[in-house]
Amino acid sequence: MKIARLLLMVLVGAPISAHANDFPTADRVEYVLECMKNHAGKYEYLYKCSCAIDNIAKGLTFDEYVETSTALRNQTLGGPKGAEFRDPDAVKAMAKKYKAIQTGANKACYVP
Repeated sequence: MKIARLLLMVLVGAPISAHANDFPTADRVEYVLECMKNHAGKYEYLYKCSCAIDNIAKGLTFDEYVETSTALRNQTLGGPKGAEFRDPDAVKAMAKKYKAIQTGANKACYVP
C-alpha cells in the first residue's frame, strides 16, 4: 500500500516538476549552438553545452534568464544605446548574477 501511494505521488508530481523553470526548446537549442560555436563547433560540446543550459535553468526562471543574459550580452555595446546596459547598477547586477550562474554551470559541465 505504501509503495502504491508513493508511486501515485511520483506520477502526479512528475508533470508539475517537469515544467518548473522550463525553457522553450528553441532557446535551449540556441544556447547550445552558440556555445558549440564558441568552442570550434566540436561535437563533444553538444553534451557539455546541453548540460550547462540545464544547470542554468535550475538557477533561473526563463524570464530571469532572458533579462540577465541580455544584460550581460549587451554590456559591450558602444555609444549611447549601449549605455542602457553598461551604466545602471541594476543592469550590472543582473549581468553579474548571470555570469556567476553561467560560470558555475560551465564548471559543473566541463565547459572551459
